[in-house]
Amino acid sequence: MSPPSHIAYYISSHGYGHATRAIQLCHSLLRAYDGLEITVVSQASSQIFLPLLNSSKRVNLRPVHVDSAVIQPTPYLLDVEQTVSNLLQLDTNEIISTEAEWLSTHNIDLVLVDAPYLPCIAASQAKIMSILITNFSFAEVFSYFHDMVGQKAQEKLDAAVEEAVKGYSHADVWLRLPGWLPNPGFLPIQLPSSTWVSEEVLHATVDGEISPEYSIANPKYKRKVIDTPLITRPATTTPRSDLLKMLEIPPEFFTFKILLLLLPLPDPPPQIPSDWVCVVAGSTPTMLLPDRYFVAPGDIHIPDVMKISSCVMAKLGYGTVSEVLGADVPLVYIPRCQFIEEYGLRNLVETWPGYGDRAERLEIEFFEKGYWWWLVTDVACREKTDAEAGPVDDGEAIRRLVVDEWTAWKRSIDL
Repeated sequence: MSPPSHIAYYISSHGYGHATRAIQLCHSLLRAYDGLEITVVSQASSQIFLPLLNSSKRVNLRPVHVDSAVIQPTPYLLDVEQTVSNLLQLDTNEIISTEAEWLSTHNIDLVLVDAPYLPCIAASQAKIMSILITNFSFAEVFSYFHDMVGQKAQEKLDAAVEEAVKGYSHADVWLRLPGWLPNPGFLPIQLPSSTWVSEEVLHATVDGEISPEYSIANPKYKRKVIDTPLITRPATTTPRSDLLKMLEIPPEFFTFKILLLLLPLPDPPPQIPSDWVCVVAGSTPTMLLPDRYFVAPGDIHIPDVMKISSCVMAKLGYGTVSEVLGADVPLVYIPRCQFIEEYGLRNLVETWPGYGDRAERLEIEFFEKGYWWWLVTDVACREKTDAEAGPVDDGEAIRRLVVDEWTAWKRSIDL
């Protein structure tokens, strides 16, 4: 059976991790199937999709509002009250109606979702298969806020979470990325999700089989949860010397160790050890930078910089974690404990085969005071383990899973 001819890919606007991993899968799909068209549906910054849009005339961007914004005043702190308010103001019925009609009238064969829940319902209403590709869902995220809001808001929040759970139950397959949290739209589990965390350790016990067992849109198809490799953007073959020139690092520093900082630099920047340089990426410092601090160009391929780095310092997000593990580089991370995805990703870096103990947490107050080079230099010196590294995918393995399950869906309809 031939692959789908037109895919709608719904991508959350929260954070770059959703977009970068989805883009990687899009590249794989476009390479494999000459006639395939992809419509990316997202309100994430159009800039992040430019490399994909420029790579092929068979992909286009539809900037439509399909999820509510998670508000982050800083990379590691959430505005819970405003985030919950955004969720409660979301016009879910209007979005579902609009998307179901759009899907039905634009010859969409397959819906991929990372990771809003409303597109799953819209696809089901349009009798189109939907595949969820993610390590977490927003049902867990919003449920985690239950104890962080006032009693009046709790009842409305719980109702919105229940709606999200029902939304995910309309997805036909969950391609479960490493670092996952249980999705209650597939696997029965107690809510609120705050009950899964005790003393900052994740204890999430799934009780029972996939529920509902069969697809709502196609009752002949049995819903599935399939574990996948770690999808990530690979580094290019650009030589180290060329990358150092692109970063405008002078030749006298070419042998120095590199810290890649994926967070806003505190003011004033801390004194740097004598044999290190620091590359700041993702934000432009407003202060005058001391010697051996450099700002990465906005269009540089971050996995390339990771490839030549001795350590990375960042928050825990899927994009960073997957690329750090793919590059096999040590990590110092700043916690963001209001976001439950943190706990699945923390478990991932602590248990990833071959990675060992080369990830360490640094408290926010230490980072903001600039007291972090002691930990960076320590982690960078730690030895790799002899164990074989875990599987990393550039999109090919997940692409095959997508097409295999879509084929199974189509065959079940013909039975």
